[in-house]
Amino acid sequence: MTTQEFKPRGEFDQLVTAVADQISRRLGGEQQAEQAPQATREPEQLLPARRSGVYVRDNRPFPVPGGGQGAEALAGAGEAGAAGTGPGGPATRPGGVAPRNGQAQPADAEAGLRTGPAPAAAIPGTFEELRVDVDGPAPTMTVSGTVFRLFGGRLTWIAQVTRQPNGSYTGPITYRDGNPSLRPGNAIRVRLTGTPPLQLMGALVTFVRPDAPDEVVRYTHVTPDFRTVHIEFDRVSDAEQTDSYRLRDHPVRPPDLPDVTLSIEDAFTRQGIHVTRTRGSNEIPLSESVDGSWSDIEMHDAMQRHWSEWKPGPSGEGVAQWQVWTLFAGQHDLGHDLGGIMFDDIGSAQRQGCAIFSRSFISDPPPRDPAPEAYVRRMRFWTAVHEIGHTFNLAHSWQKALGTPWIALADDPEALSYMNYPFRYPPGEQAFFSEFRYFFSEDELRFLRHAPERFVEQGNIPWFDHHAFQRARSAAAAGPLRLALRVNRASDPQGTYRFSMLEPVIGELKLTNVSTAPMMVDRDALVSEDVSVVVQRRGAGEARVVRPYLTHCRRPVPVLLQPGESLYAPVFLSSGLGGWQIDEPGDYQVYAALRIPSDGAAHTAAPDATGQVLAEPLPVRVLRPVSREHERLADDVYTDTVGRVLALGGSRVLDHANDVLREAIERVPEEPVAQHAAACLVTATGVPGKVLTRSDGGAARVDAQGTDVDTALPLAQRAYGDLDAAADTFGHIRLTRKVEATAGALAAQDRHDWATELLDRLVQTLRERRVTPRVVEQVQEEKQRISREQGGS
Repeated sequence: MTTQEFKPRGEFDQLVTAVADQISRRLGGEQQAEQAPQATREPEQLLPARRSGVYVRDNRPFPVPGGGQGAEALAGAGEAGAAGTGPGGPATRPGGVAPRNGQAQPADAEAGLRTGPAPAAAIPGTFEELRVDVDGPAPTMTVSGTVFRLFGGRLTWIAQVTRQPNGSYTGPITYRDGNPSLRPGNAIRVRLTGTPPLQLMGALVTFVRPDAPDEVVRYTHVTPDFRTVHIEFDRVSDAEQTDSYRLRDHPVRPPDLPDVTLSIEDAFTRQGIHVTRTRGSNEIPLSESVDGSWSDIEMHDAMQRHWSEWKPGPSGEGVAQWQVWTLFAGQHDLGHDLGGIMFDDIGSAQRQGCAIFSRSFISDPPPRDPAPEAYVRRMRFWTAVHEIGHTFNLAHSWQKALGTPWIALADDPEALSYMNYPFRYPPGEQAFFSEFRYFFSEDELRFLRHAPERFVEQGNIPWFDHHAFQRARSAAAAGPLRLALRVNRASDPQGTYRFSMLEPVIGELKLTNVSTAPMMVDRDALVSEDVSVVVQRRGAGEARVVRPYLTHCRRPVPVLLQPGESLYAPVFLSSGLGGWQIDEPGDYQVYAALRIPSDGAAHTAAPDATGQVLAEPLPVRVLRPVSREHERLADDVYTDTVGRVLALGGSRVLDHANDVLREAIERVPEEPVAQHAAACLVTATGVPGKVLTRSDGGAARVDAQGTDVDTALPLAQRAYGDLDAAADTFGHIRLTRKVEATAGALAAQDRHDWATELLDRLVQTLRERRVTPRVVEQVQEEKQRISREQGGS
């Protein structure tokens, strides 16, 4: 892939040069020809126009010299621009008809459209777009198209092309998504036409059809940008905002890297994704009553509150266009090893956002770095582009095989891309930046420029196969690590775990060292993107990927797992990006896999560990509603916002979702969903936190959210009055975290007796359920800490 810098001259300079050349040719061409009739005049070399970009179908007829219309005029319709000859030079015709084996091979340069079919007329109600990706920075040599027909569906087709000696581009159509009848053909020939600025750029595309005459379609160039995205930056007052970087700032770099400063917008725009800043660089002050550490709930609430204030433009662009919000914050509650977090697809308008944490490992230069300040600027800039890349659904370079149903991609841990972690690059971080040219990889660019939009938010796996999963699990069963997916409740006699309708299904992942030797693993492996979870309902044609609402980008933390020791993590299975995966009554199978990297001891199970560790499938049955009230509530609970609140454990700003949860407590108080609803409302009303607010004048500020202990106490009693039942539905890990947070909040509001009693009951419940002694000891220590505070006060 070409990744050389492309710095075009200013538009005005190009215009002046091209116009002068055209005038010179037209006024002096005949005289020069008379003076030197036998000489072959070499055309003046102009800066070639960038022809990559988006074209739309042009239904105007082709003018034929002499007054007619038809294919006879195609050869002279400005095609020479693509082949390198000017308007005064000889016309270059498209290549010939491809053989009927489906491969578009160029034939004689003088054959083709002159004697071929006329351009086809578009069917009314049809919109057709062409994407040409053959020049400019980092071309992927791909041509793709989208056809939309009213009542006829949609089709996206993709072809990999090669440039032919006559200037055309040919190649087979290798991919289709949608209704194939909208664009028959198994290969294409593309002739790029027109010489700007005096001629419009266009494209003549011949679709080669094995069982029918070839079809010629004409397109007109409309924009060099494959996508258009609007971005807004905000910065919390205790954070550093790095939204640009001078490429030669740090001495560890490619020696020929240009001496330019890239903004975040430039980083995408130079690669065909036009990014513009709509608003920006607003500083959001922290009130004195809050700290600078953010939880998942607070980050999510900030995103929701921010976008609830955003209003669409007068022509409704807000619904149709991509919007990205980037918040520069101080630090996450998860600590120094978390550099960024990604939000995705909140609402139907494809609004996306991410946060960058400047007080994290990305601000730690290595010892004896030759330019530590430049190192920090570079890492912060890389992190920002990396996180924004995630909002386009780009996976990490080593996780391509776990992605969406796009063209199959191989994992590429050696990619010199924004989406690769420099510290996971096999030769090392310094080697990465010594070669990194501040581009995405070719596969990533092909995805960004050509993938169907629905794939950016897709959660389906049409090809998922249970038997293939089981075979893969059997082949991996002898490894040193064992993965288990479980729920903390008893199964029925058939081994299925039953859940009430509306009850969230919360599982737990357990990774155990089953070997006889210590194993080095990543401490956060079970909450990383190396975990894949898939849900398949019996009788359904497709499986669903469980994609969490938040994605954390962490630095791997190696820990030594002794023989018999385990790592644990909760996983919310019911809903995620793309909606609810487990909802309607019926039987489900839940599959989990953990990818074990092989690119360094810091985050691998063993020096030779590769592939994936697969868990035994978890059988789940959702029971039918117990009453009409129970059934009617489903329409309100099975929504995106309520799913988010239940998954994250609460929200302080999603008022409508909180109203639905209060209604669930009132209408089905004996159902498990009421326990989850009460626990979320305890967090919203009784646990201190921060929210992003806006004044009447529009100024943003981070304030502490007030607590209402009198409201929270009865909710806590409803959620945690029966801790054994709560352990069944929340799972041990989530229950422990929720109870500890609630007890800490109660103690902070001088309700020490409530707090210690709640923790004491939790200790007893965990012991009776034979939870790991280490967890029980940690709860006891928290109870003793609160008791000491009570005594001291």
